[in-house]
Amino acid sequence: MRRSGNLLDEHLHRLAALPAHGNTILGRDQLVKGLLLSFFDPMARSLRRIEDCGDFQGDLRLDKLARSTTADALAAFDPQLLVPLIDDLQQRVPNLGDADGLEGITRQIIAADGTYMTTLCDVAWAMRQKNRDGGVQGQVRANVQLDAGNWIPRVLTVSGDDGHSEAAAFAADLLPGVLYVVDRNFVEFGFLGAVLDKGSDFVVRIKSNQPAMTVVQTLPPSAADVEAGVIAEEVVRLPGRDAPAGLFRCITIESTDRSGESQALRLLTNLPAATVGAHVVGAVYRLRWQIELFFKWLKTWAGMDHLLSTSRNGITTQLYIAVIAVLMMYVQSGYRVSVYALAALGRVARGQMSIQEAMAVIAKRERERSLERARQARLRARKKLA
Repeated sequence: MRRSGNLLDEHLHRLAALPAHGNTILGRDQLVKGLLLSFFDPMARSLRRIEDCGDFQGDLRLDKLARSTTADALAAFDPQLLVPLIDDLQQRVPNLGDADGLEGITRQIIAADGTYMTTLCDVAWAMRQKNRDGGVQGQVRANVQLDAGNWIPRVLTVSGDDGHSEAAAFAADLLPGVLYVVDRNFVEFGFLGAVLDKGSDFVVRIKSNQPAMTVVQTLPPSAADVEAGVIAEEVVRLPGRDAPAGLFRCITIESTDRSGESQALRLLTNLPAATVGAHVVGAVYRLRWQIELFFKWLKTWAGMDHLLSTSRNGITTQLYIAVIAVLMMYVQSGYRVSVYALAALGRVARGQMSIQEAMAVIAKRERERSLERARQARLRARKKLA
């Protein structure tokens, strides 16, 4: 692709130049290129279908990615070889600027969560999960740290039946100097302490009875807080064993769930009240939903509901390929990834459309989406006034 193509070629050359076993037929560069091309083909969602694509209209130096050979290559491929490409692409992602309604937030907001993907039951390192019919299936978890502003994955790891909690799986790969927004399954003192040790901040939803807190001070809500549904704000200490030291804020916000029922959200944060209002903390937490939307996009539209491999290396490689494709779409189009960008750039990859035609289609669809968002915002404003 236009702006990311030269960079991709550089890294493919790097992979091709690495020493390989004397009997190797499928080179690392051809494996990565073939997987990227298949990502943009909505029909190439299995090893058999990838094999059926042949040489992808001459883009590969091979007749095809043979199913058995590709399976062996995925198991042997070291996914860490793709990290330099991911890092280079992340450096090229344009800055979207500050989000509206987040006064006082100067750090990149990272939504962290895991999503489960089903694999074969005989994968020894997978987690075991019972179906409703009593059958057993294997699952692996993709641990994603996502830039909530642009849907760019910053860190991605794969977990199985390793005995660690979800929060512990993230603690080893935390980023410095960012703002983490996470849900109730991350309420672990080890995780919160690790975030603070990295010089980062957090906004975490807590349970109604956990963790134990000692109230130091009650803060009066501002007019903006009341308008946003803030019903309580307290300065607290965490007296539990191994709890991080210092003062924190516990903010309670009245909200509605998916069924329209009223609910109280309790948020714990280390963000200072002097610079970040309680209503802003609530707005930050709402950005956590972006990672759920990304997971839905990844599984529904990007076809990541089907795993190409049963090995840890192979699954991690497939997820890294998805991250690279997402980054390439963003760098190429300048817009957050969407099904429209995936479809248009997929047609470019298959030689059915020029890059200029694809950019025109993406820009048109983005204008339509922007107009629809504005229309929905006006409807919400009218309902609020009524």
